[in-house]
Order: sequence, then C-alpha cells, then structure tokens
Amino acid sequence: MQWSHSRSLGVHLGVLVSGILIGVFLSGRVGGQDLSDFTQGSQELLDDLVAKDAIQKQIYNYARGLDRMDRELAYQIWHPDGTAHYIGSYEGTGRGLVDSVWSYHETLVAHSHQITNVLIEVDGNNAVSESYVMASLHANPAEDRATTRLYRSRYADRWSKRDGRWAIERRVAIGDFMTENEGSGPNQPTEGRRDRTDPSYEIYPH
Repeated sequence: MQWSHSRSLGVHLGVLVSGILIGVFLSGRVGGQDLSDFTQGSQELLDDLVAKDAIQKQIYNYARGLDRMDRELAYQIWHPDGTAHYIGSYEGTGRGLVDSVWSYHETLVAHSHQITNVLIEVDGNNAVSESYVMASLHANPAEDRATTRLYRSRYADRWSKRDGRWAIERRVAIGDFMTENEGSGPNQPTEGRRDRTDPSYEIYPH
C-alpha cells in the first residue's frame, strides 16, 4: 500500500515537472532570459561533442592504419599540408612521417599501438589535443632470438576543420621512455594480418 502511494506521488510529480517545462518552452523565457540563449548554448555544446568525437576517431584511425598497414587510413589523419615533429627523429610532412615509419614496420613480425588518455579542447574550427601512446614492436633480429620493444610517448596535436573534415595541422610527438625484452626462438604466428585481409575488416571495413 505504501509502495502504491509512493508510485502515485511520483507520477503526480512527474506530471507537474513536465507541465512546468512545457510552460517554460511555450513562454519562451526562463527567469527573464530568452529561451534562444539556452538553445544556442545547447547547439554549441552539441557542436563541441561532435567535433571531439570526429577528432578522437581520427586519432584511433591512425593506430589502426599503422597496425593493419593501411597506408591511406594513416595518411588521412593529416591535412595535405600538415606537419609532424617527432623530437629527435623526424621533422617534415605528415605523409612523409607515415612513409618513414612504414619502411621500419615492414621489417617487424607484428606491432600493436594503443592510444589512450585523450584530452581535446575545441575552439570553433580549431582544436588541440594530447594523447598517450603505447607501441609494442615485435621483431626477429636473428633466427634464435626474438625481441619486443615497448615505446611510451605522447602526441600533442593541433587540429583544424576544413571542408567538413577534422585533420592535423601540426603534431609534436614526445617520447617518454622505452623498454626492451628479449627471448629465445622466433615469435609465434599471430591471427592478426597487416593488411585489409585482417578479420576486423569483415566487421568494420571503414
């Protein structure tokens, strides 16, 4: 009986709150402030969230592009005139950076990149971001030896939106530290493929 009473009270409160909200929207004012101000604020928030989602997808696409050796996917994170500065190792165009790491990745047995702790700030058609990067690189430098290098670094990126597409104008890669493990014998074959025959493309071909 008590539960029924509480439920009835909740229903009445819900109806009351709904009525108040409807009245606010019909009047077009909240506390003497024009409702259009709230509408504009909501649109700005929505635009901000959409931009962050697009940028985050680009960041993750770069990791996928490297690991699946999908060069076009890796290229698209930069604008055609976008640049990259990998402190101590590379300075040039974004596409040139992809080509540079490609030749090295081709010598490896397998590799896996994870990008986390992504922070993004959007200002209209411009944005900045910082993300943490972990890259595990597996190699067989000799028949009786296998190595795994783990790089930990960060990307500090400047983005802009051109023709409806978010891409990098400038990337600065900051290395933090690297560790290396060595084992005997060759690395075991993996189920992953470093091309578009990887099983993931059957489900997520984008």
